[in-house]
Amino acid sequence: MQGVICINGLFLPSGEAPPIFADQGLLYGFGLFETVLVREGKPLLMDAHLERLAAGCATLNLLLPCPPEEISRLARETVRRNGLRDCALRLTLTAGRSPGEAPGTLLISTRPLPYRPEDYQKGFAAGWAPFPRNERSPLVKLKTLNYLENLLARREAGKKGWDEAIFLNTAGFVAEGTISNVFAVREGKVITPPADQGLLPGIMRRTVLEACRRAGLDAEERPLLPQELEGAEECFLTNSLMTVMPLVKINGRPVGKGQPGPITLRIREAVLRELTASCGAPEGA
Repeated sequence: MQGVICINGLFLPSGEAPPIFADQGLLYGFGLFETVLVREGKPLLMDAHLERLAAGCATLNLLLPCPPEEISRLARETVRRNGLRDCALRLTLTAGRSPGEAPGTLLISTRPLPYRPEDYQKGFAAGWAPFPRNERSPLVKLKTLNYLENLLARREAGKKGWDEAIFLNTAGFVAEGTISNVFAVREGKVITPPADQGLLPGIMRRTVLEACRRAGLDAEERPLLPQELEGAEECFLTNSLMTVMPLVKINGRPVGKGQPGPITLRIREAVLRELTASCGAPEGA
């Protein structure tokens, strides 16, 4: 017997409801996403994003509706049809009604870049999230649609005038930001927590570590205490859209001199040069 469901006051036979209303992405936040920086109309580091998406699918037993190369083509076409040169591109994959048996829904969308030149000149302020990151969770290394914990921490940060909240893990070590990976500079050494501390190992995080090594900067992955972050000479945050963002205040106290530091700026310039070269755009674009 067919049932009846109510959608915003409209009663429909359940068989007439759009498929999304039975999608486990909607019902349980079961799915994955990737956020990609677009410069000069070209999605950057796209292969890395698609590799991570495919790896997440393998872990969660999700099926892509088309091959990765077709997703790449559709992403470029979405950017082109929106008439955009520089923007954020999002790939959202839901689990669908029957995960592992049938593909879910792939949504490709664009939006303006959220960061302004003055953000990098001023730097970000952050503070500790009000609850810990569970480093033992099987989801912590996946970029899933189940993002409410991050959103709640970020909302609390906004109430305090912060740009970001930083999670400590259950052992009290630095894990990650709600939308970023965290780096400290201490005695000229670049330090970031390793993946086992309860963080998503971001694509830009990896890009920064590689750029540091090519530039001859000492870069290390090791557990980082909160007081080490607070007492660092410099700090910065990374994600695919912000690239490298100076972090100049933690819990209202200045980091170092309270302004973007020279090593942070050097790393940001190196990453931007590499990204600019990858999209074939003139420097400064």
